[in-house]
Amino acid sequence: MIKKTLKYGGIAIVCLIIVTLASALLYRKYLQHEVSEARAIRSPSGIDSLEAVRIGGIDQWIEVRGQNVNNPILLFIHGGPGVAFIPMGSTFQDPWEKYFAVVQWDQRGAGKTYESNDKELQRRTMNLAQMEQDTVEAANYLRTRFKREKIFVVGHSWGSMLGLWLAHEHPEMVYAFVGTGQAVSMQQNEEAGYRIVLQAARNTKNERAIKELESVAPYPPAIPDMNKTGTVRDWESSLLGPPPSETGFTNVKRILRTVISAPEYSIADDIGFVRGQTFSLQVMMPQMMEFDLTKLGPSFREPLFFFEGRIDPYCPGSVIADYVQTINACATAGDCVV
Repeated sequence: MIKKTLKYGGIAIVCLIIVTLASALLYRKYLQHEVSEARAIRSPSGIDSLEAVRIGGIDQWIEVRGQNVNNPILLFIHGGPGVAFIPMGSTFQDPWEKYFAVVQWDQRGAGKTYESNDKELQRRTMNLAQMEQDTVEAANYLRTRFKREKIFVVGHSWGSMLGLWLAHEHPEMVYAFVGTGQAVSMQQNEEAGYRIVLQAARNTKNERAIKELESVAPYPPAIPDMNKTGTVRDWESSLLGPPPSETGFTNVKRILRTVISAPEYSIADDIGFVRGQTFSLQVMMPQMMEFDLTKLGPSFREPLFFFEGRIDPYCPGSVIADYVQTINACATAGDCVV
């Protein structure tokens, strides 16, 4: 009798698991359909394409969306490294699509690109020089495909470093650059962010935060330490982040819901979205600490625009404010202003 009860109980549990998984998959399909319908490009001159493009010797995924394919091309370079934005575009870019053909690019080690390629190959080839070369190839691909002399570039966080580097080194490709959460020097950013969060802990008399933050000093360490960085990041989010209700980007549940709702992504891609972030940060963090845009030189041959958060601990506004005072950018051809 007991064996029979256990047998049927086990069957019931298996059935419950199957039903739960099936329901979750159906709900995911429903969410993807809703997003797809809401974001459908219905203009006869519009574009909505998603394809793997050979960049830097591997297949890298690029999505292009816009109400008019003849509008200017805008390349968005995501941050992280490894925080893919193909599935996140629905949260902010739809208004842009009226004026631009907006390009989302899952970089080497991120999202669909991470999931579509050999992981060890990506690990061996993921370095600053290769990421810069990938950026050049992505920009050139867009110029060739859409027959444009130049494109507009928006860079976020880590992507802002690649974007500003591209603008400086290849002005023949870029009409204008927009940096948001602009990073200049990872060393300076980490130092400033650490000072900000430690001061916040002291201001709020959070003894636990003070103790943990002081324990990682001096920060950043000479040799990158992900445990120490994790401690600082946790307290930055806790003490300086806005309430989850104010923005979807501070709420993990909202981010994951956005990703699983993205019609561009398969379940494997969803997993790659998460795994790629850890992978990219582990591979790139030591090299990122050496990335310093102040070494590029002060002159830019295109307009530059920066949009910064007042309390952004990851890319503190004080760092970019100081940097802006040292550079010259061209408002128009032959008219350079600080």
